[in-house]
Amino acid sequence: MIETRCYVIALHDNGRVAEETYETAAFARRYVAADPCVVVLSGGGEIEPLAGRLADRTGLTVIGLAGDIVREYCAEAYTASLISFLRKKGNAFVCIPHTARGIDFAPQLSVGIGACCITAVEGAGEGTFIRSVYSGRFRSEVRPETPSAVLTVMPGAFKPEKGAMQGPGSVKIVPLRAFELSTKTRGTREAVHANMTLSRAEVVVSAGRGLGSAENLRLVEMLSGIFPKSAIGATRGVCDLGWLDYSHQIGTTGNTVAPRLYLACGISGAVQHVSGMKNSQLIVAINTDPDASIFRTAHFGIVEDLKVFIPLLVDMYREKHGDGDA
Repeated sequence: MIETRCYVIALHDNGRVAEETYETAAFARRYVAADPCVVVLSGGGEIEPLAGRLADRTGLTVIGLAGDIVREYCAEAYTASLISFLRKKGNAFVCIPHTARGIDFAPQLSVGIGACCITAVEGAGEGTFIRSVYSGRFRSEVRPETPSAVLTVMPGAFKPEKGAMQGPGSVKIVPLRAFELSTKTRGTREAVHANMTLSRAEVVVSAGRGLGSAENLRLVEMLSGIFPKSAIGATRGVCDLGWLDYSHQIGTTGNTVAPRLYLACGISGAVQHVSGMKNSQLIVAINTDPDASIFRTAHFGIVEDLKVFIPLLVDMYREKHGDGDA
């Protein structure tokens, strides 16, 4: 443990604290400081309930930064408010969930407080932090060389603590002063392409770039077709290539699923993808690379060419069961 002053930045939406906040608090308590402080930003009418829930669940001191400037999320407003607050506190480590929102303002914040920025942290050593590189193929160990640091913590990498160990923490509300901003959030709305089929599926068959081409998606569709309550997922890379719509994306910036069976087809195992499916009851990975990091997450691994394995598996199933569902 580093044992320095530490702040955990809580993220929330529609009055609900993101679960990744509690994971980040557990990381901070385990590896940075025994008694970190949680900071939450929101409008005046919402700040006390949010801060209260955080204090009740974590047992940590919670500071609520309240003001109209942060009533709606805006990276510029969050950054300016946190810089103003943290500059008065001296050297500190700041831990932020590595979500689309967290990574939006973390780099700006690190510059503003003169800190290094280490993103996508998924482990820790003796004064070092571990992150995956090259699509999860290697892991890098990084040591901060500045007295202050901003860390973004990968969702799913650390389990949240079950509850406050010594009762609820204390709450302090600090009013924010207004800042002149060059941007303003007008409002937010949920993406219209949310894939409800994925969230309800008992079996998810997911495609990675290891498929080789969009034409080979037929293999994933073939495999998915033998299960009655199945859905097709994908990595961010597959969606970026246009092989599947982003509604199929699973991972940090996509859907989160926990089906009874997750079949990872040609997926390397980047932590951004794994964070969206690691709670599946049974994970089976198919990949030609025996060193692919997906095998560290999978319960069963199959080292084979998808173009060979999937047709053989489906043919064997049909010989035994006919063309009906599994």
